[in-house]
Amino acid sequence: MRLLALIASLIGVLPAHGDSGDDTLKSFLSKSDLVVIGRITAEPIGINDEDGVPNYICRFRIQDVLKGDGKLKDQAIKVNIMRFEMDAKDRQPLIKKDGECILFLKSATPSAPAWVTANFWFGMQHPSPWMARSLKRLATEKSPNPERSGTHSDFFEK
Repeated sequence: MRLLALIASLIGVLPAHGDSGDDTLKSFLSKSDLVVIGRITAEPIGINDEDGVPNYICRFRIQDVLKGDGKLKDQAIKVNIMRFEMDAKDRQPLIKKDGECILFLKSATPSAPAWVTANFWFGMQHPSPWMARSLKRLATEKSPNPERSGTHSDFFEK
């Protein structure tokens, strides 16, 4: 019984850290100026600049800003969703009118208010509420020691 009480008290004093999966989300966030969840408002226009790299140009209505300028919430922005695709099987099914997704974006040009996906493979993600909450948390989280973020060694070395 004492062992159970000891374990419970230790769990209560350990710092709350994300799991190792947070490292992946932190990487996505670090490459992005703006991370949003929302919906594509019109059928995207597909343009192929080079073989295997289509650009889907569309308007995107932001439901929530997970990282970046919060003033963009409930606004429509112009986005360029860039992907690697060799055939129809590679096409992301969310790239369509009313497709809801999370976009990891960077500014396309300093002079135009347009955005481009920050990564060809992972710039567009399924609209997972859990992922959205985690991204928002990680975007605002300040780690006391970035080299050891997410480990319990911080606690024991203090």
